[in-house]
Amino acid sequence: MSVFSAIILGAGTGNRMHGIDKIMTNICGLPVILHSVDAFLRSGIFETMTVVANAYNISRLEHLMSAPKYRTVQVILGGIRRQDSVKNALATINPVDYVMIHDGARPCVSTDLISRAVKATQTSDAAIPVLPVADTMKMVREFKVVSTVDRCNLFLAQTPQVFKFSNIAKIHKMVTDGVTDDSSLVEMSGGDVSTFAGEPENIKITNPIDIEIAETILQRRKNL
Repeated sequence: MSVFSAIILGAGTGNRMHGIDKIMTNICGLPVILHSVDAFLRSGIFETMTVVANAYNISRLEHLMSAPKYRTVQVILGGIRRQDSVKNALATINPVDYVMIHDGARPCVSTDLISRAVKATQTSDAAIPVLPVADTMKMVREFKVVSTVDRCNLFLAQTPQVFKFSNIAKIHKMVTDGVTDDSSLVEMSGGDVSTFAGEPENIKITNPIDIEIAETILQRRKNL
């Protein structure tokens, strides 16, 4: 049986949040990032988990993770870029079969989605959840529409993304170009990335309004 570890990223600065530390904002009684940590723990899949923090929230996260239920969770300091944070985390993990990497700003991740990511490793060394683009897509330059883009083959990438540990650790050491997700590094190295069904509710908190949306989703789940 394959052994999994998880990395949950919470070191970003949230430039579009108008000074709000999005991962430490309380939603339904818990900081945003704890909703992800708890979902990964509930899955019962992961041998270890690494939470990546920034210099401003690391002390608070270390305190939160000192509770007995989080005994398999370590907190480390992230880097300047997202990929630097992932690289730091990978360096602290004892080699496992697969590692799952998740944005801590996606508090509505479900155990079903995590299970689909695990299942994807049966046929792929790198897999990501995606959603088809629903809106009409426009190419715009200097505030003018240049063309309408065919959306048939366009998808929105989400997390958690899952990778064979040895592969992604090697790629993070080799590729230094700036990227917005880990699957991009696999693509740049010439590797294949498979996809599986994402979830519309698995939103990423990027703007202040997203906090209200996430809270609505999580509160509805509590009431079911």
